[in-house]
Amino acid sequence: MLGKLLKYEWKGLCSPLLIMLVVLGGTTALTCGVILTINPKYDETIAWYSVMALILSVFLYYFGLIGCTLGTMLIIAIRFYKTCYTDQGYLTHTLPVSTRQILNAKILASIFTYLLMLLAIAATIYIIFQVAIHHIFSFIPGEYDELRREFLREFSSLLYDFEDEFGIGLGAYIAYLVFYCIIAIFANIVTVLGCVSLGQLYAKHRVVGAILAYFIVQFIMQIIGYVCTIPMYTKMIISESYNNNLTPFGIMSPTMNLTLLMTVIVAVIMYFINLHMMSKRLNLE
Repeated sequence: MLGKLLKYEWKGLCSPLLIMLVVLGGTTALTCGVILTINPKYDETIAWYSVMALILSVFLYYFGLIGCTLGTMLIIAIRFYKTCYTDQGYLTHTLPVSTRQILNAKILASIFTYLLMLLAIAATIYIIFQVAIHHIFSFIPGEYDELRREFLREFSSLLYDFEDEFGIGLGAYIAYLVFYCIIAIFANIVTVLGCVSLGQLYAKHRVVGAILAYFIVQFIMQIIGYVCTIPMYTKMIISESYNNNLTPFGIMSPTMNLTLLMTVIVAVIMYFINLHMMSKRLNLE
């Protein structure tokens, strides 16, 4: 039954996600097109216009990234609100499944949708960099192979130096960041859905209540974040006072781990708030 619920949720999220991807693809294509029009052989006037067009396209792409990221989270929250707490909720809550299954399906579908958007953003950044690099190297074709070999040599030396300088291997650090980001995304989505549920306590202003709950939770998270920086600053002071050879990762990791732990704890609380509101305090519009 969980598979059917996930399929139902994906159908509801798919169309608005496609709109976001089209916007992202459009801004990416525009930026790549402007990059390809730049030519150092142009005169100063045309070169100036080309640079200005590039700056504007990069800004447009940047705002496209922000809009798609926030927009994806917004469509997740809106769908959760409509299918759980409005008249559409009558169909949702009359399904022959438990409230926990409904909530789990919505969380998993939301995470999948958000991860797809992040992968699309990563792909567009990669495409833009590749277009820019190949376009730059196209003006120096005789030196392309030599520059590529030099880049590979520098990158290889970076791999050897990274662990000595940072205190952890590059591969292990990337794996750590990927794990960190996945857990953070999961926790953030559960927290946003929890804020939507908390907004239902305001019977006459549910949307306003959800927004207010979100800002209150974010304020609490900011305070927790500041508290979690105490181990980092403490280690920095100790390192400077006693000349300890602490690595950057050794200094930052306790704060990052503690912040992630607090975020997960808040998300767990929000998960049970969702269950409580959807089962014990359900009041459909």
